[in-house]
Amino acid sequence: MTAQQKQRVGAALASLVLGILGLVLIGPLGSIPAVICGHMALSRIKKSPDALGGGGLALAGLILGYVQIGLMAIMLPLLAAILIPAITRATSSAGMVATVANGANIYQSAFAAQMDAEVRDDGTTAWPRKGEYRTSTEYFIHLVESKAMAVSYAFFAAPGIPPAKSTDARDFKAENNAWRLVLGLDEAPEGTPFLFTRNYDPDTLPSGDGPMVLNDAPPFGTKGVVVVLKGGSAYFLKGNQLKNIFFNPAETPASDNIAIVGP
Repeated sequence: MTAQQKQRVGAALASLVLGILGLVLIGPLGSIPAVICGHMALSRIKKSPDALGGGGLALAGLILGYVQIGLMAIMLPLLAAILIPAITRATSSAGMVATVANGANIYQSAFAAQMDAEVRDDGTTAWPRKGEYRTSTEYFIHLVESKAMAVSYAFFAAPGIPPAKSTDARDFKAENNAWRLVLGLDEAPEGTPFLFTRNYDPDTLPSGDGPMVLNDAPPFGTKGVVVVLKGGSAYFLKGNQLKNIFFNPAETPASDNIAIVGP
């Protein structure tokens, strides 16, 4: 047997070995080379059928390789249908967790400033009053410019909301702000919403056990909403949790002293 013959028989054997390895261990890393080697071997054997052998090995390797490719063609769409929603849910939840942390930090900064105002007893307050700010964007600019928060304006973004990567208030626009703000919380009990993400847009504070209706818009669409309460609790609601009682656990009623402003 010549070196050339050994090489051609080797291609047939390689096809079978790769087909078996692809089936039990390495998947497409074995099945695709098995098909290539099998076709190469059969092509060479066909040209010199009297001198070369190994057609059975090559054919077995081809069958194993094509079977695995066929299975992959069936399984990949099924796996995608399972994994893509799971990955999307995981990504959305991770974004909500990060937004919860940012919202809690905003509250802590506002609360610290409110405590300082009480110590000074100068008639000022960090709790935004109704009519004091037209938008939550104005309020956040106040927090940064008053040094209550030492952050860039990107801090007030969230997934799907383009961040303003700047400390210049002129660069911070409504489209860079993920939050709605509740004004007039001086006399409101703890458990009243202070901040919540802009994909929820109630006219007044809701109460009772009714459902929340979210807008299909950033940052989280209809998947969920992040809420920060007076008192410091911060969390996200989604699915069966999207009820008024979980959004406003203090059941603070709408009043003339309380207003909701958007970005």
